[in-house]
Amino acid sequence: MTDVRADVLKMTIELCKYPSTLDHPDQLQAVIDYTVAQLKDLPRGTITYFNSNNKPAIVYSLRGNKHAKLILNAHLDVVPARTTQFEPFEKDGRLYCRGSQDMKGAAAILIRLAQELAQLPEPPDVNFQFVTDEEIGGMHGTNYILNEGFTCDFFITAEPTDLNICNLHKAASPIDVIVHGVPAHGSRPWLGRNPLHTLRDGLIALEKAYPTPDEEAFVTTCVPTIINGGNAGNRIMEELVMHLDIRRVPTESSADVLAKVSACFPEHCTVKLMGEGVGLNTDQNDPAVQQLATIVRRVTGLPGHFYREHFGTDARFYSSKGIPAVCCGPIGAGLHSDEEWVDIASLSQTYAVFKELSLTYAR
Repeated sequence: MTDVRADVLKMTIELCKYPSTLDHPDQLQAVIDYTVAQLKDLPRGTITYFNSNNKPAIVYSLRGNKHAKLILNAHLDVVPARTTQFEPFEKDGRLYCRGSQDMKGAAAILIRLAQELAQLPEPPDVNFQFVTDEEIGGMHGTNYILNEGFTCDFFITAEPTDLNICNLHKAASPIDVIVHGVPAHGSRPWLGRNPLHTLRDGLIALEKAYPTPDEEAFVTTCVPTIINGGNAGNRIMEELVMHLDIRRVPTESSADVLAKVSACFPEHCTVKLMGEGVGLNTDQNDPAVQQLATIVRRVTGLPGHFYREHFGTDARFYSSKGIPAVCCGPIGAGLHSDEEWVDIASLSQTYAVFKELSLTYAR
């Protein structure tokens, strides 16, 4: 095999050039086609193709089985960016580009590792997942693949974690609040009921119920993100709709959150739970998780500590089925920002970690 660092960097650059966003379904397919091209002629392994709701995905299985000892997962979709942000460049040991950190660098690691492990006479029991809808929830990617029977003993999504291990993250429970008003001419406000006034009072109560925390506090957050209403500049609106982005901790249920939000909007309002996601909740003392942590520390010299995350990942789908699942991936910063980058040296470190885990745990 050729040099790992050079190969992974080259593939990361090639993957990053695809503007594989939700509004470019042709590019979602193109980036999957690129991945398939890297795997289809290997001496061992099978590729299984999926397409749910026009979101292509594949599983590359070293032993050709649906249940594997280990699954390594990466998503190839990214959030939107300017055209120039899909032009990768290196600077000070970093690769800058949309998707470099989140998470095409990790995808390149998995492709290159699959290529190496496939050369072994008896490859380890590892399946590799490549999906294209994580950024919009993962229901038609990782979740779909899981429901098709692709299970494992240990699941890792190689999300960027600075080579630490995320074993716990929040669940999404979005809520819409519909505030009902009484329309009237804007010059005669006493004849109507302005839903904006109701909204104002409810928002004050909501901030008391769910005060904005600092980064270290692992608590449920409730953030208004969208408000729609009104269609004339001289008319009190009939109703408005506010969307709440709610990320709840495992100790608080969706029903708890719904009741708490409803109490903030007690009159002239309809409060609806719009979805009930699951969180990631894996015991850090699980033997497989501890083995991963030991390898991270030995290979990288980094602390490899466990931590909790505020947003969600595809690891939650496997965790919800009682399968140990974590996030572990390369060093970087700026995900979803104008300055996204991945540390090039950490790509090789992550590769070494996954290779050792594959050759020990997944034998």
